Amino acid sequence: MTLVKICGITREDDIFTLLRYRIWALGFIQIEESPRYIQPEKAREMVCRLPSQVLSVGVFRDQSVREIKQIRNYCGFSLVQLHGKENSSYCAQLGKGVIRAFGIGEELDFRRIQEYISVVDYFLFDTLIRGRSGGTGQPFSWNLLKGIERLNKPFLVAGGLSSDNVEACINAIHPFAVDVNSGVESSPGKKDREKTKALFQKLNTF
Repeated sequence: MTLVKICGITREDDIFTLLRYRIWALGFIQIEESPRYIQPEKAREMVCRLPSQVLSVGVFRDQSVREIKQIRNYCGFSLVQLHGKENSSYCAQLGKGVIRAFGIGEELDFRRIQEYISVVDYFLFDTLIRGRSGGTGQPFSWNLLKGIERLNKPFLVAGGLSSDNVEACINAIHPFAVDVNSGVESSPGKKDREKTKALFQKLNTF
């Protein structure tokens, strides 16, 4: 069964709604420029209330290793997710529990991804739009991931996923997990109950 990560959590009320469903992980964005940024103090309060089976993910971009470690320890994040230019040696310094995100445009550089196999736990593939990193709200061509299974690394897919296309995505490439953000929102950082319900109604068919 494909697992589900919901990213861009900013409100405690949304967590209560999401925990009605089978959630693998919730993402808390620690990038101040993001419209879904949540202060570490608030993220910590929410993480402390999560059941043990739900993982918490701190989302970062081009911050120092020291800063990420400090925020991760303070908030109690289970995993960290990297969306910037972090190289493989940078990832290795963070230890276990790393998701490395890669933006995909018209092609996918498998050689670049292979450099990270031994230093991260998961890959995440998102839509590449120049000048933006994550949160595009647009899907990429999933066919570009054909053959990714030979890298033997669990991977997540993000980028414009919603109840309208999540089934097609899973059928096309069979990811370890889907990472949904704007597809279950009424506005940035505000999750929509009906959109969330529709998403999981589709996922329950698997």
